[in-house]
Parts: sequence; structure tokens; C-alpha cells
Amino acid sequence: MSLGYCGYANLQEADDTLVIYSYRCYNINIKGWERFKDLEDGELYIERDAFVEPEIHEKLKRMPSGRKKLIVKRVKRDFPFGEYFAQGKIKVKNASGTWKTNPSGIDVMALYILLEILNSYQEIGRLPEKIIRCN
Repeated sequence: MSLGYCGYANLQEADDTLVIYSYRCYNINIKGWERFKDLEDGELYIERDAFVEPEIHEKLKRMPSGRKKLIVKRVKRDFPFGEYFAQGKIKVKNASGTWKTNPSGIDVMALYILLEILNSYQEIGRLPEKIIRCN
């Protein structure tokens, strides 16, 4: 069962130095939430060097048929999420549907979406086009 919090992000622009996502969020537990459902006015700015490459493990595995098969596994690496904000590698322009912020004034749903973007990059090896996060 959902708590009624949702956030969506779409990739707007990406080049060699900067990635920009637009995002929206809303909380259905607050009156008037419908106006924020389609209002995508928040922005996430991520410098390209904030994306950490995963470790790639390769090994040859003998299959039951006797043939060998190359198995490739992507192992996620940790990244200093808090330091990225302190260094200015990640910046957030809060969406108008923001209902809760952290002590620094950053939208909590934007933080969830950012973590999802950085983790998805390590899983699939490219920038995700869309992110959907509902709690």
C-alpha cells in the first residue's frame, strides 16, 4: 500500500559536463495536490563526473553442455552523496509540489529521485530517461 507520495523525473539535457532532469512531486494527503500532478517545474542538475562507474566482474563459467560462457556482473560502488551537494556537483531547484524538505531546504522526494538516478546509472550503464518514485 502506498503512502501517497510520488515523484517523476524526465531527462531533459545531457552533455559531457552536465545532466539536467526536470521533475515533479506531490502528496495526495494534502488538499489541492491535483494541480501539482502534471506541473513539472523542478530541476535536478548533476555534473557528469558525479556518476560513478560500477565495477565490472567477468568470469568464464562452464555450462552443463561443457561449453564455457562469459558471465559479466556489474557491482555497484558507493558514492559520496552528501559531498556532491557540498562540492556543488548536484544542485536542486525544488518543484512547486514540495511538501517536505531536509534541513538544507532540499526537497526530500528530489533526494530519492537523485539516488534512483545514480543507482540506475550503475545498473544499466547509461542515463535513465525516466524515473518514477512512489512511496
